[in-house]
Amino acid sequence: VYIASKTLPESKTKAEIIRDVEASLKTLGTDHIDVIQLHNVTDKGRIFITETREALALLKKQGKVRFCGVTTHKNEAEVLNALVDDPDRFFDTCLVKYNFKSDKEVAVAIERAAVAGIGIIAMKTQAGGYDTTTLGKISPHQAALKWALQNPRVTAAIPGMKDMTQL
Repeated sequence: VYIASKTLPESKTKAEIIRDVEASLKTLGTDHIDVIQLHNVTDKGRIFITETREALALLKKQGKVRFCGVTTHKNEAEVLNALVDDPDRFFDTCLVKYNFKSDKEVAVAIERAAVAGIGIIAMKTQAGGYDTTTLGKISPHQAALKWALQNPRVTAAIPGMKDMTQL
């Protein structure tokens, strides 16, 4: 089990990042977070904010955070490529929207990031949901998840599920 949490999308300063992590630690009732993620990164600029990185590095040094990542729902290829192009390779993971409707450029960026050692966590694998009618022995939900996980560069997936039938 790995504990992951996110910062608020608007958090950028050292104080804001530390506040967000401390709030997660308190809410989760733990002394560390395995993966802290800058939430909803929409362009490459946010991953290069010096103050944000200083806060994350401090939290790692204090043992409150083990790994740093980002989440992206928009401009996924730009964000993934920026993580790879970062000369410091500061971030360890990317939680990225990835499903059978994703643009080919996202798959190419995922490949590039994974080869560079960045862990890829697929989200929104269900592409917005389906009719729950099954297709033979496999449901549309299973098929969508299988599609995302067939990519050997995807480390893990967090598919959205609305009810126990989908689970």
